[in-house]
Amino acid sequence: MTPNPATTTSPATAPARLARLETHHLRGGLRLFVARARRARLLGLALLPRAPPAGCALVLPHCSSVHTAGMRFALDLVFLDAGGRVLRVARGVPPWRVVSCRGAAAVLETAAVGNGMIPFVAEEQRNRLAAALDPRQPIYRDTYNEYFMLFLSAGGAAAGTQVPLYIVMAITGLWSLWVFVLACVVFELVVIFGLARPQMKPGERVGWAALWGATTAVLAVCFYELVAKTTL
Repeated sequence: MTPNPATTTSPATAPARLARLETHHLRGGLRLFVARARRARLLGLALLPRAPPAGCALVLPHCSSVHTAGMRFALDLVFLDAGGRVLRVARGVPPWRVVSCRGAAAVLETAAVGNGMIPFVAEEQRNRLAAALDPRQPIYRDTYNEYFMLFLSAGGAAAGTQVPLYIVMAITGLWSLWVFVLACVVFELVVIFGLARPQMKPGERVGWAALWGATTAVLAVCFYELVAKTTL
């Protein structure tokens, strides 16, 4: 795209933080802000009080993964290769997500518009835990989320389910072994499929549930015999 400052007519004022960045004026009044410094790349469009005006976009060169932590509006993301070709488009990405695209050389961020808009004001009063458990919230199946699923499942099986239930037993009294094991397995599967909500085919869900359900059960027995039984 060839810069053409002459075609811009009284553009809306961009946030001061963006206005200090390297800026390219394109045809039709579009403006690209290029984030090259470390701080600018880390912040992106996060923490801005409102979405930038229409026609403004932020470009992150040498980038293949972005976060939306601290974002106050949804984003449309365009991942580009070294030749400027579009590799992936992620529309209406809500706050507190990480989206990646293998092989991308740059990412273009802009406030979501039209059907993809998710106004932050409509969500700021919502309980974040309820939002995390809302199956209508989009989850993107990419490398980040695959690793997230693995670490969440492994961490829950190793201690993430046993410790909270151990605390409950300390208050209510020692449960029987099988009640504790069953509670741990149910807790693990609820966290995996309720909180993480992996995009899996039915067969994959059954296999994943069997793998980590069995792993959790074995480790729960060990925890019960070595820790709970000797201390409660």
